[in-house]
Amino acid sequence: MTVELPSEFEQRILDNPAIPNAQGLIDTLRAGEPVVAIRHNRLKGCAPGPDADRVPWCDAGEYLAERPVFTLDPAFHQGLYYVQDPSSMAIDAAIRSLGLTGPVRYLDACAAPGGKTTAAIDALPPGSFVLANEFEPARAAVLCQNLMKWGYGKCAVSLGPAQRLGSLAAGSFDVIAADVPCSGEGMMRKDPAARRQWTPALVSSCAALQREIIEALWPLLRPGGTMIYSTCTFSREENENNVAWAVDRLGAEQLPLPALPGVVDGHFYPHLVRGEGLYMALLSKPGNEPAAPLRLPGRLLQQGVGPLTEPKGRTEIPTHAACLAADFNASEWPRFEVDRPTALSFLRRDALRLGSDAPRGLLLLTYGGHPLGWVNNLGSRANNLLPKNLRILNL
Repeated sequence: MTVELPSEFEQRILDNPAIPNAQGLIDTLRAGEPVVAIRHNRLKGCAPGPDADRVPWCDAGEYLAERPVFTLDPAFHQGLYYVQDPSSMAIDAAIRSLGLTGPVRYLDACAAPGGKTTAAIDALPPGSFVLANEFEPARAAVLCQNLMKWGYGKCAVSLGPAQRLGSLAAGSFDVIAADVPCSGEGMMRKDPAARRQWTPALVSSCAALQREIIEALWPLLRPGGTMIYSTCTFSREENENNVAWAVDRLGAEQLPLPALPGVVDGHFYPHLVRGEGLYMALLSKPGNEPAAPLRLPGRLLQQGVGPLTEPKGRTEIPTHAACLAADFNASEWPRFEVDRPTALSFLRRDALRLGSDAPRGLLLLTYGGHPLGWVNNLGSRANNLLPKNLRILNL
């Protein structure tokens, strides 16, 4: 497959002396062959195998030789891994480089669909609180689902423009991630929409929006805290120029990124790394003060990972979110291990027949030893309690 790139975009790349072998970058984007990778869920005891092709800046990341149908893998729905571009996994290395020693408050201001948020959860000190924000309601719903599957309880989701978060108390967060909306140049080899929508005017408008978001979020960062600024684009206007603006306008101090193989001045170029285009910078706020008390208005919140119980008749039963929690104690419940066809049938939300050896009543199904979801086993059949919005349809 050969990808046709906007001619003016190509010329901008060739005219940028900071890009090593600019023609090589263009050739790689034209080839249209993105890599496939997953990041294993450390919270659930998952890790790449000893012979895995690992992502160099994230020890839970693994390159795959080909792209499987992830929807047909029960482990994907159990939250045992997340499908993520390898470059984006560098948030793991960025957070670890900060030397955090205890629980912190972390704001992911532009969080959907949740890849960087779940990577941050794994990298942050245990007990940290994570607020994940998303502007679009449909994307926020996907974010909630992905956080639920990941299974970390100390997080919440807010809905609205990132700028709206400026109404929260000053100095509320120790770390703020601003993976800001951008012109999407780094996604061009795999996203036709990024190629269609690109214009110089889009670059300029994105750069202005990015500065607006940074300026709104900056007061929320405590003195001594760090903002992780990132885009999936190559342009200096959206990257280095905005970092320089933050230094000059806001008094930010740019910190060095950890040394990452193939990364040039914060840029992940697809012809130099095995991943899509990304830019990342660390901005520190001078001073050293503890985070201010955080109060989250109900008007901001959509939900967290979801309630852990729900009413069923006269009793309360655990929810699907409860059994996917990383700290869920499955040994406290009657459970029944199923094979892959039965697991997929459950994920379609079919009624099941489990056999005479399955316990009656509320029953936790497991697959590969990990929780899959709940059924009410009546003997002749088992009623499927998977939430309707989580069922898979393409079988």
